[in-house]
Amino acid sequence: MHPKDSVDLSEMFGELKHELEEGVSTSTDEDPETHYNLGVAFREMGLLDEAIAELQKVCNYIERGQPFAQVVQTYTWLAQCFIDKGVPNAAIRWFEKALTIPGLDQEARLAIHYELGSACEHAQDKDAALRHFTAVYGGNIDYRDVAERIQALKS
Repeated sequence: MHPKDSVDLSEMFGELKHELEEGVSTSTDEDPETHYNLGVAFREMGLLDEAIAELQKVCNYIERGQPFAQVVQTYTWLAQCFIDKGVPNAAIRWFEKALTIPGLDQEARLAIHYELGSACEHAQDKDAALRHFTAVYGGNIDYRDVAERIQALKS
């Protein structure tokens, strides 16, 4: 990596942070969309702490009843940030919260159970991992590598 590349990244981070602060100070309305987009961008740049902070702000808006269309994505992105950071128990909380969202379709439910199984595995909770992988298996026997994951946990 060239020194110039790292400068560009820090400049980009600084600009995003400045835009956020400017937007917050000039706007009386809370804007979960801005925080969500920043959270996703920070995660893609590998800035996990910043991504977590932004996504948690969105979660706070959601908790207060502010409408936001991407609740499932917010919870699962936040959970994934915690996985990437090596804190699977925090991730489990957000995956479990995502499962309680009303109106989840079967595909989303399977995906969340799968990710929950994986997070439980990272947290060394074999029984919980097996439960979640089995829920996926019960809904779609061919889902990703779920059969192999179950087999590995049972051995």
